[in-house]
Amino acid sequence: MDRISRLPDDVICHILSFLPTKHAVATSILSSRWVNLWSFLTIIDLDDTLYLNPSLRRSSSYSLAFVNFLDRVLSQNQSQTIVKFRLHIHDSYGQTLSRINGFIQSVVLRNVVEIDLGIFFNFPNNDDCLKIPNSQSLKVLKVTSEDGLKMPAFPGCFPRLTVFDVKVSLIASGDDLITNLFPCLPALEKLSLVGDLTDCTGEIYVNVGGVALKRLELELSIDNYDDCDAMVVIDAPRLEYLRLQDGFMASYLVKNKPAISEVRLDVGEYDEEFLEFLDEVGHIRLPRFNELLQGLVNSKFISVSASTLKVVCSQRWNLPVLPSLTKLELDVHTSTWMLLLYWLESCPNLMVLSLILKEKPVDDLDMLEELELTGQDAVPLCLSSRVKEIEIKRLGRVDEEEMLKYLLENAKVLDKFTVNSRVYIKDGILQ
Repeated sequence: MDRISRLPDDVICHILSFLPTKHAVATSILSSRWVNLWSFLTIIDLDDTLYLNPSLRRSSSYSLAFVNFLDRVLSQNQSQTIVKFRLHIHDSYGQTLSRINGFIQSVVLRNVVEIDLGIFFNFPNNDDCLKIPNSQSLKVLKVTSEDGLKMPAFPGCFPRLTVFDVKVSLIASGDDLITNLFPCLPALEKLSLVGDLTDCTGEIYVNVGGVALKRLELELSIDNYDDCDAMVVIDAPRLEYLRLQDGFMASYLVKNKPAISEVRLDVGEYDEEFLEFLDEVGHIRLPRFNELLQGLVNSKFISVSASTLKVVCSQRWNLPVLPSLTKLELDVHTSTWMLLLYWLESCPNLMVLSLILKEKPVDDLDMLEELELTGQDAVPLCLSSRVKEIEIKRLGRVDEEEMLKYLLENAKVLDKFTVNSRVYIKDGILQ
């Protein structure tokens, strides 16, 4: 301990910053030299699961102790700038969101750079929302919550905020709060939005974008797609990465057709209930995936989940030509690998094909017969004249031999063939 104590204060504080704040404060008992060092921490990491004994967490006295500790840490902190403030709590401890907002305001006044909030309990429906005071220093904001939390309110603009990662209820937040948010974030480069649509009725509109936005991850969850629908508009001319996930085939409009480097799609759900739903509302939902791809025609790499792949093919949707696409990644069930031919016809300039193999569901063979994809006489032009690299992940079943044979025989200009096996390959599959 003597060697550490001889270090300069700022070096010791830097070392303490890697500890949860509870443990950093505990070092004050080591010697008089350490009594107040924790008050100069630039990283404050507070988590009630570390502070409270789980068996006593519901005790009012212990709950109050955590809130008092939180107050003490913030009130005695002497740093001019807080690099990171992390607060994860799993109970309200009799407090309201206004108390949480007070803690946020305290660190904003200390020029906080990153805020990471985890609110893992439900406040009353009539409670206020989180409020992030106007900040010239905030660059990263993360808000993780239980279902039902509203989108944080931004009273002013945040000229330096580049990363916003949030999970909220879109129903409680309302269309206006979400739509009016992004003009206040002119420097936003990365947005990850998990939107809960539980108890939604009717249509909800979500507008996301920004002139600086480069990375967008949007995940929508819903409990009843019979009564709810979502219309999403994406306006981000500099977008480089896009990930969309939902289980009900929301409507997506991508403006300006940006040249996105990587797109990952997991929309719709291939199960009996959803397919019956599509049969009922097909005239409304059928054009949606095509409209989404129309906005992605300049994308260079697209990854499609197995569920989305089968939903699209089962509905016989016509795919638009994707002239800029040079790499395609498909999650393919072993029994329906021929569905990839459906996609290859729309990729005239494809150079890299990546397949992630899944276990085969029992109903896939019936689907192939309905789509009349039981033969492989036609060879997509890109496979025979363009594809130079094929990558197959999770290979290892004997019944994949037909797929391998087809690809290797018809990829005439192939330069590289990579196999990532999930088990030991035997029975001469590759031979």
